[in-house]
Amino acid sequence: MDQAVYETLLQVVDSDGHVRSAAEQRLKELAASPAVREIIVNGLADNESKIRVVSAYVVSNIAHDDFPEDWPNLFDILLSFLKSNSANSVHGAMRVLSEMAKKDISIQQLPQVGPLLLPELFNILTSDNVYSFRTRGRAVNIFSSLVQMLSTLREENPALAEQFIAPVIPQWMQAFTTILNHHVQNDPERATEEYGLKMEVVKCICGISSEFPKYISSSLPQLFEPIWNDLYNLREHYVQEFVSDSGDIGESFQDSDGNAIGFQSLLYVLFDFVAAACNKKTVRYLFVADNAATGFFEQLLYVYIVYMQITQEQEETWMSDANQYVADEEDGTFTFNARVAAIDVLLELQDCYPAPFFNALQAAVHRHISESNEARKTGKADWWKIQEACLLVIGRLSEELMEALEDENRKVQFDLKSLFDHVVLEDMKAADFPFLQGRAFVFASEFAKILPVNMASEYVAVAVHALKSPVSGVPVKISALRALNNYCKYLNAEYVAPYQVDIMEGTVQLLPAATEESLMLLLDTLGSAVKINGEVTARYEQILTPAVLEIWKKFPSDSIITSYILDVFEDFAKNQLYYPALCARALPFISQVLTTPETDPSILSSAIDLLTAMMGYGPSPLPNQFTEQMFPCVMQCVWNATDSDLLQSTQECLKQFVIKDCEHIVQWRDPSGKSGLDYVIHFVAKLLEPTNSESEALFVGDLIVTLIQKAGNNIASVLPDLLNAVLARLQTTSYQPFIQSLVMVFAHLIIQQQDTVLQFLSNTAINGKSGLEILMPTWCDYYDSFSGYYSLKVSAIALSKVFLVNDPRLQNLNVKGELVVNPNAGIVTRSRSKNNPDQYTAILLPTKIIKLLVADLSNTVTSEQVPQEEVESIGDEDNEWEDLDDEIASAHKDFNFLSEMLANLPEDEDDEENNPDLKNDPIYQTDMKTYLTEFFRNCSGHNVNHFMDICQHQLNDEEKHMLDYVLQSA
Repeated sequence: MDQAVYETLLQVVDSDGHVRSAAEQRLKELAASPAVREIIVNGLADNESKIRVVSAYVVSNIAHDDFPEDWPNLFDILLSFLKSNSANSVHGAMRVLSEMAKKDISIQQLPQVGPLLLPELFNILTSDNVYSFRTRGRAVNIFSSLVQMLSTLREENPALAEQFIAPVIPQWMQAFTTILNHHVQNDPERATEEYGLKMEVVKCICGISSEFPKYISSSLPQLFEPIWNDLYNLREHYVQEFVSDSGDIGESFQDSDGNAIGFQSLLYVLFDFVAAACNKKTVRYLFVADNAATGFFEQLLYVYIVYMQITQEQEETWMSDANQYVADEEDGTFTFNARVAAIDVLLELQDCYPAPFFNALQAAVHRHISESNEARKTGKADWWKIQEACLLVIGRLSEELMEALEDENRKVQFDLKSLFDHVVLEDMKAADFPFLQGRAFVFASEFAKILPVNMASEYVAVAVHALKSPVSGVPVKISALRALNNYCKYLNAEYVAPYQVDIMEGTVQLLPAATEESLMLLLDTLGSAVKINGEVTARYEQILTPAVLEIWKKFPSDSIITSYILDVFEDFAKNQLYYPALCARALPFISQVLTTPETDPSILSSAIDLLTAMMGYGPSPLPNQFTEQMFPCVMQCVWNATDSDLLQSTQECLKQFVIKDCEHIVQWRDPSGKSGLDYVIHFVAKLLEPTNSESEALFVGDLIVTLIQKAGNNIASVLPDLLNAVLARLQTTSYQPFIQSLVMVFAHLIIQQQDTVLQFLSNTAINGKSGLEILMPTWCDYYDSFSGYYSLKVSAIALSKVFLVNDPRLQNLNVKGELVVNPNAGIVTRSRSKNNPDQYTAILLPTKIIKLLVADLSNTVTSEQVPQEEVESIGDEDNEWEDLDDEIASAHKDFNFLSEMLANLPEDEDDEENNPDLKNDPIYQTDMKTYLTEFFRNCSGHNVNHFMDICQHQLNDEEKHMLDYVLQSA
């Protein structure tokens, strides 16, 4: 058997694919043999590295399922390997342990395995003449995982950290300092492997600093020094390898596990360390002395700007790919490189030391500008890159700098005028260096709010000229677009109005050839330009609308690009002078899309979103063609649809129809006599059918609420069926967003007509449960996971009103309480968790409501108002119905009195996203801290529904403290 396993493992790494496949199948067969675990473990000590790697992979996977119940001695075996002083055995065991530490060693096992493992890990780390850099790095990695687990256990057992981590931290920090101070000489490959070890060390330091700062704070100064030295010394290496056009491409090497490593990976974690450590008290002296920036601070910023330079690879890529240039230069770019990482650190440093930062930055920038000018005189080709980096960092922090300069108390010294006069203006003329010229354009626009009057018009004119010039390259045009976008947003209209037509025309001319990220910038700029002067925009409708629709035709399924197009359409719709022509041109276009057979659902969904955007900011009532022509198009298009996105878009669209033109929808008739309201009701019924998915009906609750608010008595006859269907869906779903959508229907009704709706819920029965028994437990279970500024307020206010009702049907209703913790449960493994799901206590509904509202109150109280340590932090994830089936229909009685409720509902209540008037709604304007305080005061003063008994016997100490604090301070 030993030989069979050995040979199979060899074949698993064979270069022949057929041999590998056969070996993998053989391994599955061997896995059925009870001798197999011990045999594979022996492979961890094999002389052949590939055998150790494969064995570790197999052992790790088996351990994931079998450890500890079915393989209790595995840890002892691995520990014996670590004690063997054999490099091979240690290498194999460490690979397994690094995986187990992340996935399989539970926090309950940590007190047993930690004390045994830590000494061996430290011994491996410090045996630099025995083990490879990678193996020693794994020791650090496992140590980091143990620290993370201890952090998880901290609340349950605070003493563990003091017991296991505190005693060993000093020796580990000393070992880390020694490693960070060491540098391999005259051996590039081993030096690169050392980078990998240092990377793990710094990551571990950052983790400990984050989770257990008090244990490491005293060591930070001695750790900072070697990290800073590496940052300083590696800058020349970085420039030669990545920035300079004459530098050689650096070699990359593989570590002992075959992983490609290089010094850039180390750079990133060094950056992380500075960002994490800069705000610690023990290193503050490095940055600030007597409230002024230190020389070290200036030097640190000087070095970081070096790492922000455009690399040769970026320069070549951006010259040929405008799309990548736009994507990489966005503030929120997903690209990660030294330039982006360095900016992140500087943002953190500015946040920690606002005034000293800018004083240090000015000194660093002045030094770089002087050196770059000298380099230019001596003919160095890359002189411009450091200037571009200087303008980049200042521009990225423009808002913070302008704010600091306005505050005389901060004593910030930053000579922006000199920078504009002697650097920016010169760089704007540097046509031979397009990235520098473009950066100067963008930089000036980032200070648009404070530009002198004589400069503002000049800079706009220069950017417009660059945008329209046939000789401007890609970087310059892109930068001109960015600049003009800023000018349109932040300059007074008088400075950009003379160029509005040029900006719109220049943008439209670039649209046809643009792709993806470039399109987003173009559309964003166009959206900014059309707002300058509505009358001018309306005169160019015949150019603008077709251009935007052409882009939509190219990318109808690209959700990101279409979101930008929707924004532009909303800007068009807001312009009353533009709106009639927009309708005349866009509605036939959308109608054609919706009526074209075999059109992809994603395209139909996008077209309906365009229609919704046009309605959202259109007049009320809408022009006739919306209801007379577009409404039947939409209904015909989606009646038998099953695509989730299409059905969701239609729900939003119909909501806008009802909000903007409800009376017209009620009056409209098809040839058979069905009204538009009948169509909407039947569509809602279809969405609520229990056989369909929750995602298809995700917004149906909002649509129902809107129908109730706008249609009023016109839906009184069908409302009971509608509410029954909502309850039936609540009973069959566990999808949180859908649950919120449905619950909010009743929350709105309770706020307006609680007696009527509670009576309805009490008298309705579905599958043996009353409406109250369906709604209230679900509402309470998912209350904490609801989202949305307005929805959260509606939910809280509605529940508070439920508590005030003196009704035995509510007072005696049980809901889910606290999690039941079994102290004798032992280690909770995956199989035990599956077979023994969490158990909860049962508590009465009024008690649950008070607990939920107290938690809400605690979230509204800031740390300045009550000590944070004294406040409990309470926080916390598809269908549909046609003409309702007989069971549901028979479950309700005659509820004509609901018409009274409907008549009293306000007409302008709607969700925050699609109703611009929502901020006038009283609920939206409610201050929840004040509301809840008054609610609890009233309950306490009048002992509403045994409130005092609930407080005394049902609340925990944190909840009692919160109520006492608020009631006493009110």
